[in-house]
Amino acid sequence: MNITDFLKTGRYLDLAVGLSEHNLYSILPKKSLGKKHYYNSDNHNKGFSYFYQALEVMIIDSKIYSLGFDITSCPVTLLNDQVINAKSSFEFILKCLDIVDIEWNFEQQYCNNRELTIKTAGNVLCGCVHDKGDYWLTQFKVFK
Repeated sequence: MNITDFLKTGRYLDLAVGLSEHNLYSILPKKSLGKKHYYNSDNHNKGFSYFYQALEVMIIDSKIYSLGFDITSCPVTLLNDQVINAKSSFEFILKCLDIVDIEWNFEQQYCNNRELTIKTAGNVLCGCVHDKGDYWLTQFKVFK
């Protein structure tokens, strides 16, 4: 899954935050999305996520609330051939963003403890955690 355009625009496969759940099904058929993963098994009104390869589509109130790529479970690509996984260096990500001319800045609002977050021109948050000498990228995500 190539996420270069996602980092530029915050959109993936014509999916965008704010679109209706119905729009999701016109882009990705329900059959390809699998089952709904509810946030609260007792109250289905709290929302749910679909997982499509590395892509997570979060639905709340029948609208796409967020789109994200969990790279800890499934690698993605940048620039058509550069594989990004949880162990890819943050410097490598920044270098790729510079190569494809995607503006970015450090985002303090979403930083917790030993997490560093940047925001791209497409309002996509890229998170990196460093803990006790271990380092990993966590996700690329855009919110409502």
